[in-house]
Amino acid sequence: MAIKKDNDKPYALEAGQGWTYRTDADFTVKTSETKKGHGAAVMEYMARKGEEPEKHIHKTEDEMFYVLEGSLTFHCGEQDFEVKKNGFIFLPRGIEHGYTVRSKEARLLTITSPVRRSPKEGWGGIIGEIESAKKKLVAQPPAG
Repeated sequence: MAIKKDNDKPYALEAGQGWTYRTDADFTVKTSETKKGHGAAVMEYMARKGEEPEKHIHKTEDEMFYVLEGSLTFHCGEQDFEVKKNGFIFLPRGIEHGYTVRSKEARLLTITSPVRRSPKEGWGGIIGEIESAKKKLVAQPPAG
């Protein structure tokens, strides 16, 4: 299936598809933040033990990781979080963070989202509608 990157129209990607960029690892971008008005970017990549990035800070966006395979220790500020396959972590902007790969390698789905001017209002999406209905079935506060 040939794919054309057009963030103004819907598209579907097969496993392994996207736009791959080589830096310290091969990052496959699933959707980009580079088009005006877009509020998130999603990429998939393989992190290998011993090839972790140095601790760093994102000033303008929150970062979220969903661990597809493997296990890692995420470091955010003074806290450490163990995250394994099918686990999720949220790292807010402005806090130094990084991770250590605990397994031989880990496959990650990474989502970044810029911080909104009005965090109480969000951007009027379905998740905001669900949360504002205040019909939470089970409260599960995050660990940490």
